Amino acid sequence: MVAQKGSSIDDYHVLDLIGEGSFGRVFKGRRKQTSQTVALKFIPKKGKNEKELNTLRQEINILRKLDHENIVLLLDSFETNEEFCVVMEYAQGELYEILEDDERLPEEIVVKIARQLVSALYYIHSNRIIHRDMKPQNILIGADGTVKLCDFGFARVMSNNTMMLTSIKGTPLYMAPELVQEHPYNHTVDLWSLGIILFELVVGKPPFYTNNFFSLIQLIVKDTVKYPPYISPTLRSFLKGLLTKSPSQRLDWPRLLDHPFLQETREER
Repeated sequence: MVAQKGSSIDDYHVLDLIGEGSFGRVFKGRRKQTSQTVALKFIPKKGKNEKELNTLRQEINILRKLDHENIVLLLDSFETNEEFCVVMEYAQGELYEILEDDERLPEEIVVKIARQLVSALYYIHSNRIIHRDMKPQNILIGADGTVKLCDFGFARVMSNNTMMLTSIKGTPLYMAPELVQEHPYNHTVDLWSLGIILFELVVGKPPFYTNNFFSLIQLIVKDTVKYPPYISPTLRSFLKGLLTKSPSQRLDWPRLLDHPFLQETREER
């Protein structure tokens, strides 16, 4: 889908506030003269240096290039002297909210979510993009069960000459060991985060959890994952592949796509 050209806030009705954070505010909105419901993300420029402003432009440029059913679409964008406005596809419901309400999900639901997240990650990694901030808050789920990966504020495009990155971005709870140790890393950090998210979905909490930042890092680096007995052998195998502390040994493309956990039908489970 191609983003609109030469748009401004005058092209939209701004409706209800639906989200607020350190980045700014998100409103539900509607494009004028249409019935198209959108999410309008307003990001103030005040207090940001030129490097930070360029990072925001990078996020927008990354999203402009992405077109996949499991990635939130950028429909439009513009900036004023005071702020950026990014107009996104409107998708209801965060995975985080489902976890808060339901605590944990049955495997037949988890596998449906897993397939869609794997499809989204395969697409961005094939385009040499690393998300770097995979977490339940950045995964939306529509009423029809369609999963949408969003928030590419920490994403990074890898040039053909760049095989490893070193800067730390993301949420520690879902960060790979090489990230928290500030070692060079590549796209497999997203695959570790996928494993953490799927573990949390089926168990109700992440495999490594403490409120102390430094203790959390030690757990991520040194502790072994403890799998409850109710996790099926195929899901356990899939999670073990993703939650391998050594990036070079981690389950990766293309083998990941052929794993039995993703291939099983609901009737087989």
